Amino acid sequence: MTAVCVFSLLMDIVVVYLMLGLNFRAVDLNATPAQLGLLQASFAVPYTLLCFFMARRFSSFDTRAAMTVSSLALLILCILSAIMSSLTSFFLLAVLVGTSTAFFWPPLEHHIARNKSSHELYGALSRFNLWWGSGYVIGATTCGLLLEWDSRVAFLAAAACAVPVLAGSPFLPDSPRLRPNPAASEAPASPATVSIENRRLFLTLSRVFIFLTYASAGAILALFPKLGDALHFGKPLVSRVLAFFYIGQLLSFFILARTSRWHYNLRLLLVAQGLCAVAFLTAFVWNRTDVFSGAFGLIGLGAGLSYFSSLYYTLHEPVFRTSLAGVHEAILAAGRLVGPLSLGAVASRFNLKTPYLCLAIIFALYFAFTCLASRRLKRGVSPPSPLV
Repeated sequence: MTAVCVFSLLMDIVVVYLMLGLNFRAVDLNATPAQLGLLQASFAVPYTLLCFFMARRFSSFDTRAAMTVSSLALLILCILSAIMSSLTSFFLLAVLVGTSTAFFWPPLEHHIARNKSSHELYGALSRFNLWWGSGYVIGATTCGLLLEWDSRVAFLAAAACAVPVLAGSPFLPDSPRLRPNPAASEAPASPATVSIENRRLFLTLSRVFIFLTYASAGAILALFPKLGDALHFGKPLVSRVLAFFYIGQLLSFFILARTSRWHYNLRLLLVAQGLCAVAFLTAFVWNRTDVFSGAFGLIGLGAGLSYFSSLYYTLHEPVFRTSLAGVHEAILAAGRLVGPLSLGAVASRFNLKTPYLCLAIIFALYFAFTCLASRRLKRGVSPPSPLV
């Protein structure tokens, strides 16, 4: 399990360096907001389609072989990213990165899930989320600094991170059964204590939430470097501000892994949705780096809750267990596709701040939708007490 976690950290650094690095270089080439959105969408399209296609086919895959081929392809793409310098080549690279990554993350999650009960899988995913979340924080914090030094350094650093993954993936041991660790997290509530209707309602709400939060994340990643360039922040500062989204996400993972009080907790979902709406509204109104950092941190907290919720509620629906890795990743990736593409077009039509207003309205509407959906909760079921 330790090797899997280390590989997830390194691979997320690779992906951040590639996609954020290509975005920064596209900004240097005066790419429009619509082109920046299309660049992120070029990554998300093949990733989404392949995740959906392979969702129920991992049982016939050699997951270690898929991860090895993926890491080799990404190593080659890191080197090509350091060499190529045209906007057209960046789009092609993004498509190839998305394709290659689709053969890494779902197989890795499938490898983690194999031979584990729901309780064991909950603990394993808690640890896994902390490691890959840390990879995003490290990658986002340092990418701009490396690019400021030299436009090739970030991509060469990404290649260096891919080497240990390539060397170690073929030798990953079979996923063992884990003994529960009560000190690390509380056991998930038994699905028998929650009605089928409520379980499916929370699964639906969490999957809509993960779609919206990662659509937001994709739009932020695509468009904020352009806004930061217009506001003369500089690449290192833009990179550090972006890192607050991933810091918020990591903090969310850390908290949720250590308590079960968020399970089937509608009030916590509503609070997270409301905070996302307020965060985007403040980002729309002010142009200060501390405001952007705080807003992105709050949105990251919501994204962490949506990610963990999507995985957790999936575990309580046996019909989804076999497609856990593929469907979960595909919904996330679909958000990363729709967000940059649609909001990049909005930014081109109006200005670089308008997408934040749009997202504030969308989360406010989703807050209202969740309030209405809560009327479908079956009474007589006692979910966990509110998180305090």
